[in-house]
Amino acid sequence: MRKTEKLINALTGEGSLTFANNLEFAVELEKKIPSLEAKEHEGSTLWFENGSASVANTRVIVNSTGHIIFFNEEGRRFLCTDPEGHPLHEALWTHDSGETQLAQARMRLDNKQWVGIKPCAKTFRTQIDISSHDGWQDMKLDDLREKAAEAWRVPFSEVKYFYDDAHMVHQGDGKYDIQLVKDGLYALYEGNFDKSTFMSFMFRVNWAKLDLIPVVELFQSTLPGTGGAVFEFIWGIYQDQSREEELPPLRYRGLPTYPSKEAFNIFSAFFVPKGPEDKNINKLFMDPMTSHEITWTPQKHAPVRYFDDNQKIVLTVQDGYLYKVTSFDDPITFPYTNCGGVRKPPIEREVRVGTQSFTLLEGPLGREISFDPIWRIRPQTYPSKLSNKPPFTWKWFFNGEPPAIDPVKAQYTIPFYPEGAADIDESSLQPMVLDQIFYYMEMAPAMPHRLEKIDKVLIHTFDTVLAGCIDCTKEREYTVLYSDPEFAQKNAQLLWNYAASRDQLKNLEKVSFLPEKDHIAHAYSNQYGLIFKWIPFMYHPDREACENMLKALVGSLQPNGFIYLVGPRPLEGLFEHYGLHKLYNDPVGNMPFFRQHLKMCPENQVHPDLCVFLLEKKVPEEKKNIQSAPESAEGEFEGTIPQMRNFRRDH
Repeated sequence: MRKTEKLINALTGEGSLTFANNLEFAVELEKKIPSLEAKEHEGSTLWFENGSASVANTRVIVNSTGHIIFFNEEGRRFLCTDPEGHPLHEALWTHDSGETQLAQARMRLDNKQWVGIKPCAKTFRTQIDISSHDGWQDMKLDDLREKAAEAWRVPFSEVKYFYDDAHMVHQGDGKYDIQLVKDGLYALYEGNFDKSTFMSFMFRVNWAKLDLIPVVELFQSTLPGTGGAVFEFIWGIYQDQSREEELPPLRYRGLPTYPSKEAFNIFSAFFVPKGPEDKNINKLFMDPMTSHEITWTPQKHAPVRYFDDNQKIVLTVQDGYLYKVTSFDDPITFPYTNCGGVRKPPIEREVRVGTQSFTLLEGPLGREISFDPIWRIRPQTYPSKLSNKPPFTWKWFFNGEPPAIDPVKAQYTIPFYPEGAADIDESSLQPMVLDQIFYYMEMAPAMPHRLEKIDKVLIHTFDTVLAGCIDCTKEREYTVLYSDPEFAQKNAQLLWNYAASRDQLKNLEKVSFLPEKDHIAHAYSNQYGLIFKWIPFMYHPDREACENMLKALVGSLQPNGFIYLVGPRPLEGLFEHYGLHKLYNDPVGNMPFFRQHLKMCPENQVHPDLCVFLLEKKVPEEKKNIQSAPESAEGEFEGTIPQMRNFRRDH
């Protein structure tokens, strides 16, 4: 195949382009490609017209890795593919008021799903009135920004960056119109915006001339691999724009930022961090007040991806090092990770690189794949000492037989929040409610001591956060009733990873994940010291159904046992009748964790009658108060609740 034919195949391949303007331009470019001139430049091949390889004249660049980038009349990339023509991302550029702007972009994930960016997706507006403050006539915009920075606990520089003078308009008499524009991140179910689902807001980026690394605000609500695919795009357009003129380094900016170890790792894969001299970069990054002080410049060799249709895999390689391998149509969302033989791979899925091949390992099972020269993988050696074999795999929780899983649905086991004024669905509310439950655990007097004595727990209808309800620090018998197999499998894997990383798997030998429809009757025939129960929304209007559920819960609860119950507020009128003592209760809409969420999605709503209850079953004939625990018992349980909260935060 001639080189120009390979370019044409990549440009016109199925699914490469979806935006109408790009499709129209591709028709003309296809005709031009055979007559384009070629020039080698720093390991890449530039294909250009009109006699010079200027930014405006270059139509195609084939990088040293073989990846192909196509450019429009302005020299803006609109398509990037791997060497075999598999599309990686597409961008649509438009002109508004004479300025070039990114209209939409989409990125392909390792699992062949797509995500998209919609710039300026939402404008948040509010009005403030400072006329009641002394000396308001003399207040300047910077004075208002100082007060906002103090209230939000963010640096003044960041408030000024996002709220410039154009977004703080004085209306007279001390009234100001405040605006904040944000980009949006979406899941594209069929690869385009026709069937898109909102995932998260990002702080607005000047995509035509990159100015920051954006904060993905709802950091737990993106499809697996989204971060890598988005940064692949960001790194690429930074490189493109640097061809015209040297760009200043990027900074991680937000109100606030959400620093984490994972964020630092992915930033560092594509960009080189640099902080003030004599300052610890990791500490600077992990502090939201100083994250913006670090500058980021592009790595010379960023991670690149290769899709292989024959093997049904996609590889991520950086400068010859094979980082991970993902299998197409895999019901398990975790990739095979190259841990270098020095740490444990997630759920024992490891890729080991040899001299002429690599092996995908899952426990004792392996699949060997020969190198393709186009991947440019370096051979690798490993330490001779093997890590200790775990006592069991994540499949143990399902008695060795996990449920059948839809591979596509498995990718969507994340919280999805409304883009505007709508109720959050119950699946996406559960992570916030679990945080409230942890708060009750910490707030109730002597609760750590009381929980220490519990040895049997039932978890029912908490499918999104099953793993977060399980304490890895102590051996207990957990009966987990699930109705959604995709969420159940994901939680089983997260739980296994968390416990394995802390050498606590032995404590989880009595954890059983059971399908609700087959095991509910038997589960409720037993007695438990602690029950987690979420009453599904569909039953809330049915008082009889809710009362029957409450009756079943009481029947399965030991005297002095506890229930964390989420359900409709009117249900509390039955607690006394069924011998339950209400220790704490809060409407979900009043929870601090929901109020925190509103800072990111201020229009989201929950039903005002949805409540979280902590209930205790009274001993017959007697109402027992929680007694103070001995100090030694408190210390014995110290750290358990924080560890459970850490699990929720990390996952």
